[in-house]
Amino acid sequence: KTCGDIEAIFAAEEVKSSSDRCDSVKYDYQELCCFTPPVTPCELCPEYVRWNEAVEFDGDESTCKAATTMLKREEDYSDECSSAKENMGDTCCYELCDVCGESLMLDWDAVVEYEGERIACGDFRPIFGRNEIEEGTDECSSIKGNYSDFCCYTPPNEPCNLCQTETSFLDAYTSVEVELWGSVMNCSDVYDYLIRRIETDSETCSSAKESVSECCYKKCTICGGTQVQEFEQEIDLNGEAISCLQLHSVRTSDIAANSNDCLSMQSDFSNQCCYDAPDIPCVMCTDGSVRKELEVDFNGGTETCEHVANFLANRANNGTEECASSKANYQEYCCFEKCSLCGENGQIDWDAYVEFDGKDDVSCGSFDWYFSSNGIEEGSGQCTDLQVAFEETCCYEAIDFSIPACSLCKRGEAWYDMNGDVDVYFQGSNRTCTQVSNSLFRKAEEDSGFCAAAKAEYFPSCCFEKCDLCQGAQLDANVEVAYKGTAATCLELGLQFVADIVMEGSEECNAAREILFEPCCFSTPTDSCVLCQSDTYNQGDIRDDVSVSFYGSTTTCFDLNSFLVSREEQVGFMCQAAKAELQEDCCFQECSICGSGGNLYWDNPTTFNGISFACGELTWVLSGSRVEEGSEECIQMQTTYYDDCCSGPSALIPDAGNKCEICPSVGKDWYAQVIHLGKPMTCLELDSVLLQKGVFDVSAECEQAVQDYSNQCCYTPPKKPCNLCQSGKQSYSVLDQTVTYNGAETNCYGIYNYLWTRLETEDDACLATQNDLQPQCCYSKCSICQDYQLDQEKLVVHEGVTMACSELENSFMGLNQIMQGSEQCARIQQEHWNDCCYDIPCDLCVSGESEYELLVDQPMLYMGDGRTCGEWSVLLEGELSQSDVCMAVKNDLFSNCCFKPCALCKDAEHSINWNLPLTYDGLASTCLDVYLSLRSERLQEGDDRCQSIQFTVSDECCHKLPTNQCSLCQTSDGTYLNTNWNAEVNYMGEKVTCGDVNAKLSSEELDGILCLSARDDLWNQCCTPQLGGNTGLGGILPTEQNGLGTLAPGVLAPQVSDSDESNQSPGASFDDGSFTTFHRRNDAHHSQLLYTVVMVPFIVVATSLIS
Repeated sequence: KTCGDIEAIFAAEEVKSSSDRCDSVKYDYQELCCFTPPVTPCELCPEYVRWNEAVEFDGDESTCKAATTMLKREEDYSDECSSAKENMGDTCCYELCDVCGESLMLDWDAVVEYEGERIACGDFRPIFGRNEIEEGTDECSSIKGNYSDFCCYTPPNEPCNLCQTETSFLDAYTSVEVELWGSVMNCSDVYDYLIRRIETDSETCSSAKESVSECCYKKCTICGGTQVQEFEQEIDLNGEAISCLQLHSVRTSDIAANSNDCLSMQSDFSNQCCYDAPDIPCVMCTDGSVRKELEVDFNGGTETCEHVANFLANRANNGTEECASSKANYQEYCCFEKCSLCGENGQIDWDAYVEFDGKDDVSCGSFDWYFSSNGIEEGSGQCTDLQVAFEETCCYEAIDFSIPACSLCKRGEAWYDMNGDVDVYFQGSNRTCTQVSNSLFRKAEEDSGFCAAAKAEYFPSCCFEKCDLCQGAQLDANVEVAYKGTAATCLELGLQFVADIVMEGSEECNAAREILFEPCCFSTPTDSCVLCQSDTYNQGDIRDDVSVSFYGSTTTCFDLNSFLVSREEQVGFMCQAAKAELQEDCCFQECSICGSGGNLYWDNPTTFNGISFACGELTWVLSGSRVEEGSEECIQMQTTYYDDCCSGPSALIPDAGNKCEICPSVGKDWYAQVIHLGKPMTCLELDSVLLQKGVFDVSAECEQAVQDYSNQCCYTPPKKPCNLCQSGKQSYSVLDQTVTYNGAETNCYGIYNYLWTRLETEDDACLATQNDLQPQCCYSKCSICQDYQLDQEKLVVHEGVTMACSELENSFMGLNQIMQGSEQCARIQQEHWNDCCYDIPCDLCVSGESEYELLVDQPMLYMGDGRTCGEWSVLLEGELSQSDVCMAVKNDLFSNCCFKPCALCKDAEHSINWNLPLTYDGLASTCLDVYLSLRSERLQEGDDRCQSIQFTVSDECCHKLPTNQCSLCQTSDGTYLNTNWNAEVNYMGEKVTCGDVNAKLSSEELDGILCLSARDDLWNQCCTPQLGGNTGLGGILPTEQNGLGTLAPGVLAPQVSDSDESNQSPGASFDDGSFTTFHRRNDAHHSQLLYTVVMVPFIVVATSLIS
């Protein structure tokens, strides 16, 4: 007998567990029949088992099926499991036959004839499973040969959407049949086939759209304009009672907009199923306290107060007659003064928890929701009992924020970093350091005894001094170093020390400083070394591009001078050595028109290249030309212009011409580098050169200069401007404050504008400046409404001046630099809050500026009531967003009901190659499959599995769209040659088509290494001149023709192109005229192209004297 037979006999004969017979059988067989279920059962085979195959298991003859069953008792990591897999895996396990293999997609709905029956291609897999048809067998190969052409396809990169126009997406009829390619089929089937199989830019797509244009229609919508759809209202449609939701979604299918049927439906049902949403909702009970179950007469029927409140919030505007009259009629009955745990002046401590209703972790903030849900009114006995029980734990009196609040990690004027996740015992319970810090900031003043005691207790556990890599020296933020096997900038390492809690004085900090101090840190000199300045006079200007050798390194005079200025003292040995060795080579005196014996009269007019302008502008010419004192050119200039410019003021009125402006209407970056006539120079020098050559405004030469150099010399706004006062998602206002920046005294506004117009958010210089200057330059501006909504256009009178609330909030607060928490801010808030501020309905899944997805059907037991998240969300809409009820419920339900879907690409600006084949979780998939898997698993952005998947697939699926896209057959003058799409070539060790190569290169820049290399290697095989095009291509084609000789004009090599479908047969047909008579491109095949780009970061190790 089996163990199961014994259990069945006991049940049939009603053997009791306390009987001697039961005890006896247990003694004999319990060890054999019973086992403890493993946490992770051993699976002999990953998928398919040869059930009846004979094997030896535990010393006995057995079958794979029996062995598989017994192994499920063992843990997957056990020795027994590993041994069984090693001994029996090859015998018992097999891979099921796959019609399409890894590189093609299976068309589940395509119909074929198999063994005399018509089946869908998707049915092959269960047939293979039942018959144990294995991959690699003759039977599998035979089936693939017969059916893969019909069942398998390469998905398009950009699918053909039958009903997509240039301006809109239409719907496809489900009830209309059309004839296409000799077969009659439903429009929805045509739509599905095209979107799965055909490229949007193919001839097949274009011809299908033209042939069956009657398949597409604009669906009828019952509601017009900005109206909102009503879902719950019941209506009568042709004698059948349905909801408005059914009408909007199902019953309007196949009904076109503006058709007679649509117009009739709109006429009959728009009043019942549509309504206009209010701009500012009517709130019946101002604090959200509604007697929900109480019934009143409303709109000709009997409704609960909760229904009335929701109806008014969704349908009526605040301030209208409808809203005012409804309040007058129903507030007395439906609204009540809700119990307040902390009274009028107290504040709820959201971080405090108490024991209540059998639970020991009830948030004090959730009582507000409890009071609303249970209708507990102020002054009632239950309200008083709860106030007495929990007021001491849950309530506190807010401090006056015009006085500095208690900051846990501040000592004197020094701020320390916080280890926010550390748990400490605070006020009777375990709290994180972050919670303790927040509580102290809300409840205690900086100078209070309580604050001092709390700091003494918790500062050692919660606060730390981060590792200071440079210990007072300057951090060279942009230097890249190798540390612990990773390349990073010195700035990134400094920030990482905070995240990793690397403390000053720790072994890790000291070890890091020993390695990184030399490359990352330097001391700013007190008196900087200037190469071309001697002790008594200025030696002149730098010959920028002259190469010199100094201390064994080759550099330019310009770079050497920059290094000396930032690192060396004027009296230092290195400075003096550089001057002694290199001043003669690197330094020169600029030519002076007036020499040493005359004075320049700037405004005197003179003539240069036939144009009259001021003498002072000649200095630009000399400076831009780098004309040296004593040179022949300098002597000639002095001889020519001395009388006009140096002999005294001129009686003539200056009449200077208009010089060419490279940046006539935008900002100029004078110190940007350009190449002019093969010579590198700054834009300022270029300006002088153009003036010297007589290039003036409104000339062809000036227009050409603007075209050639404006991109380098003119200000171009960054895509993501650096905001000095941005911290995370919070943006602060700028103070009118004088600060020291890069050794110079400047203004916070100036720094803010410079960063905003020149630097990207991700630049290291942006991060470093924010880190250094945010405390001095940025402040939190006073907000009248804070978390409430601001009525932008409402007029108020402030200090005798009438202004809109938006002007008061933005202009007045900003001009007067009124800070949040100040006494002046509090007075303005108190004076204008009622006029300027209003609230909106509570939205469960809105957090800050972000809106998350609602898990509508997720069951959620809350406050003893079981509902779905969707139902809780609807109930919550009856509350206001800033009410305690809203905050309490969101605090408790948000994490379970709301989620931000995991994005496939880590960078939101990257594009996704949806149909790229890849292997994911051991299965052949596409990027689209992975994305749908993320959605189905409800993975949230930021969790470990999401980040793991992003790390795994983003390199394959995601790419940044190139600025100038690579095309394999684009010539250097911008014209395109024909691409031999199906020609086979060897690329990166694989045999692929030119089309495959071109597709892979589409994510590369035109001037990128991969693009240029591929074009050099494959030009002759993949590209041919266009028929009737430019046959005299001269130097743009490669000089060698791969042994084929030079192509004569008009004589082209044979071409094969997927895009040329007009020469192909209409398609392979089944004899039964089934749906698979669709056109199939002949000879098309797919080969997955895999390659690896090995990027070696350039590591700067500052062991030399010059970085």
